[in-house]
Amino acid sequence: MSILKTLHKSRRGTWIYQSPRITLILIYAKTKGLNPGQVLERHLDAVSRLGEHQRWILDKLEWLGYRSKRGSLPNINELDHYQEALGLNVGDIVKAMDVVLKVFNSGPDDVFALPPILTLPEKLVIMRAITSTKSHFDFLKTMKILLARPKDVGDPDTFRRELRFRRTWLYSLHLIDAERPTCLGYAVAFSMEAGEDAAEAYVVRAGELGLLKWIIALEAAALDVGTKNELDNLLSAYDVFMRDYIQVRVDLGEVYSAFRYMASDVGGITMAAPALPIEEVLRRLRMGA
Repeated sequence: MSILKTLHKSRRGTWIYQSPRITLILIYAKTKGLNPGQVLERHLDAVSRLGEHQRWILDKLEWLGYRSKRGSLPNINELDHYQEALGLNVGDIVKAMDVVLKVFNSGPDDVFALPPILTLPEKLVIMRAITSTKSHFDFLKTMKILLARPKDVGDPDTFRRELRFRRTWLYSLHLIDAERPTCLGYAVAFSMEAGEDAAEAYVVRAGELGLLKWIIALEAAALDVGTKNELDNLLSAYDVFMRDYIQVRVDLGEVYSAFRYMASDVGGITMAAPALPIEEVLRRLRMGA
């Protein structure tokens, strides 16, 4: 037994569910009536050709969820187990992913092209899911374990398996770096212990710490947002989703300060790119702005 609930049974082919992006894509594909196996195959092919600005999260996580050390094939038949064990709400996932796809005039068939980095709407859905009483994630306990490193963990192999799975999900949310909680991770955990809603605490604390703009800057880079008009559309879509999903109001105007702008050769088009290198943005997310 482990001091953490059983979430990841490590059955053959279930290594793919260490990736939040793959898990969400499979849920979306199944719900939309697409062939999950074909969507996953196209996604893996697309990811293999990503540039450095889009695959940083996989490099940091040693491609967990995307590569199998044992060489076993992906097992998409375990999807229902992980959806239930994580506490994921299918309707919320579909709404979040639809919001982002529409920004780029894309439809369900294009979901395979989403980069490994999660978008803000997806992060809020995951936060609410993994902190719910239905989830086996043990969010607050996991954060405390990462901080305190207890000696009595039950069966060591089971514990390492369960904790490793959770790390990839927490890292995708910028709540831990490698193994320890980040500044945002501490803030969200403390807020939840005070009774705040997880999704609301996530976005509010990120804004207060000056990190929300950098979180979105990373997402924009991964989504190949290259013009101010595309950035406007992305922020507008995020705003619409948040107004429906959380009770607190979040001003995304500060996000514009995380970008630099340049005139283009095309009239009326202004180019936009993150104002800092990716590594510096990651450092700020780890240490605080």
